[in-house]
Amino acid sequence: MTTRRPRQACDGPARGSAAALCASLLAACGPTVDPSFDSPEPAARNAAIVEAVRSGDRAAIPDLVRMLESDDPATRVLAIRALERLTGRTLDYEATADELARAGAVRRWREHAGMETPPRTP
Repeated sequence: MTTRRPRQACDGPARGSAAALCASLLAACGPTVDPSFDSPEPAARNAAIVEAVRSGDRAAIPDLVRMLESDDPATRVLAIRALERLTGRTLDYEATADELARAGAVRRWREHAGMETPPRTP
């Protein structure tokens, strides 16, 4: 014998509608972020990364390579995943590696993207 739980107000189609309404209200209440690779705000840089992938913008590859050098680990993770989605490669970049370990991969990415590699500092 199967026991059914009582039907609740949030069951069925109403649940999906309520969730959509909550999501749209929360989005409308939050601050707006203008995607920009050059913004001092990590959220704006991250939004630019997501937008580049969403639109398949290969022209953003040099900006994505710059983001590999970010101080923000989340930005680095998003940037390498974006580069992987756009190019199919990681060039052995590990977002969580220390700065010295990441530097070699960033150099490879700069070369791959045809970017000028800044001179090494002693």
